[in-house]
Amino acid sequence: MARAIDPSMVNGAISEQQRIADELTRQQQQLAGLQREQADLTASLTGIATEIQSVGLQIDLAEKQLEDLTYKLVSARGELRLYQMDITDLAGNLASVSADIDRSDAELSSREALLQDHLRTAYEQSQTSILEVLLSTDSFTKATSQLSYMITLSDEDRRLAAEIQDRRQALDMRRATLSLGRETLTELRDAAAKRAAALDEQQKELDAARAALEVKQQQLAELQDARERDLQTASLSAEQLTQRVAAQQLLLAGQQALVDRLKTEANALDIAYRGRFEWPEHGSFLITQEFGPTPWESFHTGLDMAYYTPRCGGPIYAAGDGVVLEDGRPMAQYGDTAIGVILGHSQRLQTIYWHLSREIVTVGQHVSAGDLIGYEGMTGVATGCHLHFAVMFDGSPVNPRLYLP
Repeated sequence: MARAIDPSMVNGAISEQQRIADELTRQQQQLAGLQREQADLTASLTGIATEIQSVGLQIDLAEKQLEDLTYKLVSARGELRLYQMDITDLAGNLASVSADIDRSDAELSSREALLQDHLRTAYEQSQTSILEVLLSTDSFTKATSQLSYMITLSDEDRRLAAEIQDRRQALDMRRATLSLGRETLTELRDAAAKRAAALDEQQKELDAARAALEVKQQQLAELQDARERDLQTASLSAEQLTQRVAAQQLLLAGQQALVDRLKTEANALDIAYRGRFEWPEHGSFLITQEFGPTPWESFHTGLDMAYYTPRCGGPIYAAGDGVVLEDGRPMAQYGDTAIGVILGHSQRLQTIYWHLSREIVTVGQHVSAGDLIGYEGMTGVATGCHLHFAVMFDGSPVNPRLYLP
């Protein structure tokens, strides 16, 4: 008779194995995602730390980047906590599987003992009959046939043996599943611990970057306070303010005239300038005003920068190869007594260096990037010692950062 098979035991073990394997795969994929986020966060932290130490720092942008990184770090810690909860749940599931395996193993041992008792009883009961068959039969073939019939298992014993085999197969599969789960669980726990340690290290890097930025912010505040004190010292009466507004209107007209003159003077230059610009100040300096709208004027046409050390009189360098188109006080006839230098780099591109204490180049002189052209000051309409650096393209001011490192 064919063995009675109960596929539910094996199928159940297979389903359990697949479920746990799927869970392990999901957690491994989740871990891979966390590791990618960790790498991205590390790169971002390295980038912002380098940027904070670099020249020409955009403090507002760096502050926003630090806020974003802080949010990402907090989110990463939250994701890690969820991941650790998943690991705890997985550990609980594996513990439940282990306990269930122990119970199943005990039940299987009981079943095997029961079958063993049945077989032992059947064998003992058949001893006399077997002897009688052997003594009373003159044919060995006939005796073998009769003996086989006598010791054939009952249907109940066959079902019990089949059940034991199914249970043993299912139990072996569950043990293999448990072994794999425990091995993977150890790997996941180790990885989670490393991720936690990495987040602690990244928090230290973030704190260090924030501290470095705070130093820059303090330096900028000191420069702006000095500028504000200069402005208060030179406080103007209502009549003087009216005169200042009129002078600014005249200055705007003068700037347009200067642009027109620069276009004519630039005709002798090469058609194109293919290089990028260098910073006109080197060393310890800060950007005190960005390009664009400001609280003090309708539109700021360049970048203001100031040396932190020394506070005034620091060297100013040519941002690129070019020819001196203007020097001295180019806008004096329009009321702006600032000392400045204007370099032509092509027929379409010029750089302007304004509020110098003095300049050391003359019109027509060829200069190379990095050549000294003057010293920082506060001549003309200026509050505080600084350099106003502007880039003109086709007669219009453009953001110098588009050309700077």
